[in-house]
Amino acid sequence: MNAGQVLIQGGFTLNVQEYMSEGVDSWKSFMLLYNSALKEMGTRVEILNDEFQHIHQYNPIEYVKKRIKQPESIVKKLRRYGYESTIENMVKYINDVAGIRIVCSFTSDIYRLAEMIRSQNDIKVLSIKDYIKNPKPSGYKSYHMIVTIPIFLSDRVVDTKVEIQIRTLAMDFWASLEHKIYYKFEGNAPDYISRDLRECANIVSMLDAKMLSLNEAILEAKRKQGDPIPEAWEPSGKPPVEENELTLLHEFDRTRQKKDDR
Repeated sequence: MNAGQVLIQGGFTLNVQEYMSEGVDSWKSFMLLYNSALKEMGTRVEILNDEFQHIHQYNPIEYVKKRIKQPESIVKKLRRYGYESTIENMVKYINDVAGIRIVCSFTSDIYRLAEMIRSQNDIKVLSIKDYIKNPKPSGYKSYHMIVTIPIFLSDRVVDTKVEIQIRTLAMDFWASLEHKIYYKFEGNAPDYISRDLRECANIVSMLDAKMLSLNEAILEAKRKQGDPIPEAWEPSGKPPVEENELTLLHEFDRTRQKKDDR
């Protein structure tokens, strides 16, 4: 570290010449922005959910999780990307310092909520990664959005990045356990562990597809009874069921049928 830099908590270095107006407090200033962005996005999501419940008598969100990335995690990520641990690089290259996770009941809710967020005219969508239609090799599924949301300070407005993850209950259950398992192995899990996790991911996909199918069957039964169905209850934006999911669904139905025949 040279004379033009000051060490900040978590291993960060701050170029004093570039941030002379704020000095060491620059770290706190940026964290204020990220915390404010998280609060703002959380409020937006809560309002959307309340409005949806009021108008359509349907609640698409099960629960919401929010977090600010720890300094140590930011430093590790910057080093993994090959960048110095500076605040400038954090702001430029780390998109998930502020993160919010929205957990839904059905896969159709994921795309419905993503569209509602995209439709807000002061939120800018920087990137989208659909790991539901294109899962990671590990089996991970989720819908990721990197957005900026305006933070109104006393003297200026700052567009601040937030990562939004939208997934089902089943996807969130799998991802949480996968993270804990890999954390124990420090990212180097044995091959059989990775294989079993992928198999569990297939089961999770089957469960999501089956629950969505069950929901559609319930709606169809209500239609036949002449019950009014709010438009918002209808599945929309549903991704196509993948071939392996269809295989798992058929296997599930065959297993259930065998039990019923006993």
